[in-house]
Amino acid sequence: MSRLSKLHIAFAISIFLFFPLAVNASVFPESFIEFRETVYLQNKTLPETTSLYTAAKQDIEESFVDADLFLALSRCEYLMGLSFKAEGRDGEAAAFFEEGIKWAERSLEICPTSEGYRLLGTNISFLCEVRRSYGLMNFGRIEENGKKALELDPDNLAAQYLIATPYIIAPWPLADVRKGAAILDQVITQNYLAMEKESLFGLYLMLEAACLKQRKNQEAQIWREKAAEIYPGNNFISLLMK
Repeated sequence: MSRLSKLHIAFAISIFLFFPLAVNASVFPESFIEFRETVYLQNKTLPETTSLYTAAKQDIEESFVDADLFLALSRCEYLMGLSFKAEGRDGEAAAFFEEGIKWAERSLEICPTSEGYRLLGTNISFLCEVRRSYGLMNFGRIEENGKKALELDPDNLAAQYLIATPYIIAPWPLADVRKGAAILDQVITQNYLAMEKESLFGLYLMLEAACLKQRKNQEAQIWREKAAEIYPGNNFISLLMK
């Protein structure tokens, strides 16, 4: 075999190896970034946020296909749901989380991915919060999907703290703050600072909530300040502590 042929084969193999990374890359349009930042900064009215949501979805539909499209749409839905939840409009928020579940499931039908299971579990978790009757029946699906995400990617720290989430914020008798806090303690012994901005913020909020529920107020203040460094003025912690 000639040296040139060997190079061609090596190049083909390299394309094959790195192609999945390109397919699953989280490179979003600027409109999505603006929408996400608005949701977490809570610096616009709900109608303004809804307009950004619509623009982000349109750009995503023009930028992605297949599983990547459905994953991106799933993120859009739970972000919009969060905006309605923050306004106390749980019934309307639920509709977005239901859509987020649908898109995550469609992505998994095409290609099972760690992020797909993580997004499915995330949307289920939020829907459990805003619709208690749903939560009583589907509480176990949050951890189930988190574990499936970890099977595909043991380093998916967002999936690890997703598993902890229901144990910290669920109402009695489903809550188990000690168990949730133990999982979070494992997360922060790993490379958690490399997490995506949005996920890191969520981790800090969950650590704060866990500390508050264990009456560790000084430690909670540390995590509150770290969260505020990412999204100043965000009051999502008040939603977690209801």
